[in-house]
Amino acid sequence: MKKLRPYNHPLKRLTLVILFLSFLLVSNLQLQAQVLPQVEVLLKEAELYRNSDIEKSFALASKALSEARKAGEEASMAKAYRFNGVLNFMTGNLDIASRQFDSAYQLYIKLDDKAGIAASLNNIGVLYQEKSDYPRALDYFQLSIAMKLSIGDTAGSASGMSNIGTMYSYMGENSRALKAFNVVYDIAQKYADTSRCIDALINMSTVKLNERNYDSALMDLKRALLLSELINDQYSRAYCLNNIGGIYQNTYQDALALDYFNQALVLRDDLRDLAGLATTLNNLGNIYIRYRDFDRALNSFFQALKYNQLLEDKRSTAICLNSIGELLMKKGNFREASNYFYQAIHLAQQLRLRQELRKMYSNQMITYAAMQKIDSSEKYLGLYNTTLDSTWKSMDDGDLSFLKSKSEQKLIRNHLNIWLLLFGLAFVLILFLLFYLRRIRRR
Repeated sequence: MKKLRPYNHPLKRLTLVILFLSFLLVSNLQLQAQVLPQVEVLLKEAELYRNSDIEKSFALASKALSEARKAGEEASMAKAYRFNGVLNFMTGNLDIASRQFDSAYQLYIKLDDKAGIAASLNNIGVLYQEKSDYPRALDYFQLSIAMKLSIGDTAGSASGMSNIGTMYSYMGENSRALKAFNVVYDIAQKYADTSRCIDALINMSTVKLNERNYDSALMDLKRALLLSELINDQYSRAYCLNNIGGIYQNTYQDALALDYFNQALVLRDDLRDLAGLATTLNNLGNIYIRYRDFDRALNSFFQALKYNQLLEDKRSTAICLNSIGELLMKKGNFREASNYFYQAIHLAQQLRLRQELRKMYSNQMITYAAMQKIDSSEKYLGLYNTTLDSTWKSMDDGDLSFLKSKSEQKLIRNHLNIWLLLFGLAFVLILFLLFYLRRIRRR
C-alpha cells in the first residue's frame, strides 16, 4: 500500500488503501460450498451493520462462527472465519485477521471451493499490502484475479483490480492506476454495486489528488459521499470527509479543512477505525502547524504514531516520525529531533521511499549542523544529493489551477518564489557554516 510518488500530496501520507479495502475484503461471490442457513442469515445481518455498527456486526459474526463450529460444517466455518477476519482487519487486529483468513483459506482448499480460495487469496494479499510487503501482496492479488476469471466471475475480479490499482498508485504509476479503477467503476455500474462504485470513485479521486487535479477529485469525492450516505456506509463517509478536508487544506481554505477533518475524526473514533484515526490525526497535525499551534500538532502526530505502530504500517510510521522530528526541530530540541529522524530514515530506507528520504536526509543534515556535528551533517548532505534526480519539475500554471483568478495565481507564485529564494539562501548558509566550522576544527 505504499508508494513513490511524483507529487508528495499529504493525503497520500494518510494512506488511500486502508479506507476503501474494508469492502473489497468481502466479495459478493456466491461461494460454491453450501452454508448452513442459520449461519448465512447471521452473516448477512452482520454485513448490514459492518459499516455502521461494528460492535453489533462483531457480535453477529462471532455467533455465526460459533454456530458453524458447533455443527462442524466446514463451508460455514470457512465463510464465518473470513467475515470475522474482515472485521478484525477493519479494526486493526491484523494478527487475528491473518489467522482467520488462513483458517478460511485452508478450509476452502480442503473443500476445493475455487471461489472461496480466490476470495481468501485477495484477503491475504490485502494483509501483506498493509504490512508493506508489496511483492507478496501483488502475487496474491494476481492469483486471486486469475482464479476468479477462470470460474467466470468478472464482477468478483474487480476487487483484485482495485487492489492492483492501489499498488500502481503507490508506485507513482498514476495512469495505470486510473485505468484499473475505471475498469472497476464500469463493472460496478453494470452490476448496480453501489459499494464498489464508492470505492472506485474514492480511489480515482486519490490518484487525481496526486496529480493536483483538485476540481475533478472533489467531484469524485462528493459523488462518493452522497452514495455512502445513501447506503449508510459510515467508513466510506469518513474517508470522503477526510479527503474533502485535504482538498481544502491544499487550496489554503484552512477553516473548512479543519471542520471536515474534525467531522471525520469523530466518525472514525465511533467506528474504532485505527487506520482512519491515524490518517485524520496526521492531517490535523499539519493543519495545526499552519496555525502555528505546535503543541496540538505534536499531540496529533504522537497519537497518529501510536495507531500506525499498532497497525504495523511502516510507511506511515516513518512519515509520522519525520513529522514529529520537524516539530521538535522548530521547538529547538535538536537532539531529540535527530533521534526521530534517524528512526524515520531507517524505515524509509527499508521501504525505498525515495521522495520521503530526500526530505528526511535534509532534516537530519540541518539538525546535525545545528548541533555542530559537522561530519554527520556532511554525511547526510551526501545522502541527500543521491536522491536528486530528474523527478523534480518546475511549477507551471497548471499547478495553480485550483485558483480562479490570474491575480490569485500571481500572488501565490510570488510567495512561492520568495520561499524558494529563502530556502536557497538557507541552504547556502548551511554549506558555508559547515565549511567554516571544519576550518576552525583543523586549526
